[in-house]
This record gives sequence, structure tokens and C-alpha cells, in this order.
Amino acid sequence: MLPLIETIAVQDGVLQNVAYHQQRYQQALARYYSDQKTDCLDLSSIAVPCEFRQGLVRCRMDYNAIEQQVRFFAYQRREFRRFKPIICDQIDYALKFSDRTLLDQLYAQRGDCDEILIIKHGMVTDCSIGNVVLRQNGIWYTPDTPLLAGTQRAKLLAQHKIQLRSIPFAELAEYGEVRVINAMNPL
Repeated sequence: MLPLIETIAVQDGVLQNVAYHQQRYQQALARYYSDQKTDCLDLSSIAVPCEFRQGLVRCRMDYNAIEQQVRFFAYQRREFRRFKPIICDQIDYALKFSDRTLLDQLYAQRGDCDEILIIKHGMVTDCSIGNVVLRQNGIWYTPDTPLLAGTQRAKLLAQHKIQLRSIPFAELAEYGEVRVINAMNPL
């Protein structure tokens, strides 16, 4: 069983943000397998097949303590115009799990919207496929209560392009724009 995943963007054959992915991967191994010896792959050693060296490609690595399965897929960015808030106080996605059953069930409730905003204990968290950033007065904020600390989010925070903020669902209307960020979707 390979219970954890890591998704890495590949642009024209080059793995993107590898240091951030490596850090999250190693932290996930240490947390999920705290009582076991793990075999950690150097993600920069992943070879991109020739047929995936042009354009934007998604690299998905499923893994456990001792093995990894790496696959590549063509990727087309989606547009997100309408978000439906979905309340779910029991969700726990602190690690990037391959089992997305609950996320898929929540996403299925989106109706005619493009994506969902997951609200946990009255706070905006993430959407079904990544972190969110919200714009207010020309500044981009990301919730300080994410379900998963994403690699794109970490990079943008380190670059001071986004700021952490507590974002109660009750104050959502105070933001003029919402965007999805993840390994495949930069700001």
C-alpha cells in the first residue's frame, strides 16, 4: 500500500520547486512512519521521460516507507470562477494522502460551482485540490488554518508574495478575489 502522494509540476522537462517538495516528503515520512526506518528518495533524481519534456506536466509520486511509484501525466490548468463553501469540521488532511475519499465527497457537493472552499470550525481552510489565496486591498492572503501546508504556498510565503491571516467564513465577503494555488497552479 502506498498511502501518501507528492505532486510535482514539470515545466519543459524540469521539476519545479523540488526543495519544497523534498522537505514536505521527508516530513511526511518522518511523521507517518515515525516508528519505522524509511528509504527516502532524492526527488531531484527523478528522470522525466522524453515524451513529458515539453509543456506543463504533472509528476505524481505515490509512496510509503520503503517504495515509491512515479508517474507522469499531461496537465491542463482549470479555471475557477465560482466557489461553494462546504462545512466539514472532521476533515484531517495534514499529510497528502492518496485516499481522497472525503475530499471527493465534499467536491461532489459543489453543484454548479467550479470548486469548493472547505470551512472547518468556522474558518476558511483550503479547496479540494490545493490552498487558496484571497485578495483584499491589493494584498493576497492565505488562511493560517490550511488543511495541508502546500509547497506553492510555502514558496509564496517565503517570497513575501502572500501573507498569513486568520480568515473566518463570516468575513469571506470582505475579499474581492479567490485563487487556487498548488504545485501545478502558481499565483
